Amino acid sequence: MAIAEHAIVSNAYSTQSITANTNVRDVSSLLDLWAHKWTPILNRISWGPDSGGLVAEWVVEHLGWGYVKCNAQVASIATDFVIASVAARHETLAEQLKMLEDGTMLYAKKNSNSAAIWIVTSTTTTGTVTFTALLGSSGTLTASSKLYIVGHFANEGSSIFPDTSRARFLLSNKFAILRKDTRITGSEAATDMYAVQSEPQHQNAMRLIELQREREWSVLYSSGQARTSTVASYIYGAFGYLNSVSTNDWVDTTTTSLAEKDINDMAARCWDYGAEGPFVLCGEKSQIRKFTQWDQARVRTTPDAKLGGHFVNRYMTDVNIEVELVPLRQCPVNLLFMLDINSMKLRAKKGRKLLFNKVADDGGDYTNWYFLSEYTLEMRGYEKGYHAMWTALT
Repeated sequence: MAIAEHAIVSNAYSTQSITANTNVRDVSSLLDLWAHKWTPILNRISWGPDSGGLVAEWVVEHLGWGYVKCNAQVASIATDFVIASVAARHETLAEQLKMLEDGTMLYAKKNSNSAAIWIVTSTTTTGTVTFTALLGSSGTLTASSKLYIVGHFANEGSSIFPDTSRARFLLSNKFAILRKDTRITGSEAATDMYAVQSEPQHQNAMRLIELQREREWSVLYSSGQARTSTVASYIYGAFGYLNSVSTNDWVDTTTTSLAEKDINDMAARCWDYGAEGPFVLCGEKSQIRKFTQWDQARVRTTPDAKLGGHFVNRYMTDVNIEVELVPLRQCPVNLLFMLDINSMKLRAKKGRKLLFNKVADDGGDYTNWYFLSEYTLEMRGYEKGYHAMWTALT
């Protein structure tokens, strides 16, 4: 028999409003509002679409750099050269040959400072390119010189040429599960604490901050590993991605003392490889502080009689790409990242961006909660030079 005085007020949220199997709550909306001081890089990376796959995948298609290199010196009387071999997947010999057809014009600078303009007449599958010279009858072309592709010219009424569609490559990153658990005894939950109204709420809030801080570190420093029955899955972060291509010149493994020229040279290099910027330069505070030491006459601040000192949070490189400077707390001093932040996305496993669960009672005098997030990092362009890293700074 229902008693009117005991009825739940209409429009009130109560336990009666919670249906079965909802102890696991999707609280991913918290991450969309999150901008914590401990996670400045995460604050700048947006979330991409969820994925229901075993890994997050994206397609890469590269047109090539617009040049080929000769593998040896080319004499002034030569009529052919051999393309230099490279290791990168978008610079395989087969892909480079797609840029060269009968009638393709090449430009190069010879050691006599004269221009060489060559017209391709034929190519072989082994990389030998035969040409005729329009200009450049004197001087030699040194080994590894770049021959820039001006364009492919065809005569009136010419027949169809071979297909030049580029190969597409599938890149991916594994999903990893971050988890933070809290166990509160019944007595602890019932004890009044100074400045803490609810011990479970306080501990869970701290675990959320801890989870986010570890997510940021994984985005920067993690290296990937596949899941097995006994080993957890680990994602590739910026370090893992760039370390896998560390033989390229956008990964600096030798510089120990960072100089202004290093920043400008690296930004120019990444821009040349296709990065759009703006960049985020992030690392230990001692590296970021160097921007105020290089040329104090050029440090800008708003005139204010109550303000002294110097602070730089943005730097304009000499190729007109802006770099935002982000010091990181308690991080390795040797690593510094220059990230094309718009080429990075966090990706969540479908429905598992952030879950909050109160674990069923197993009979003990305590209650368990956990935060769980399954996610990965999509980092486009790491294999092309959109991003950079220094690994040996002191």
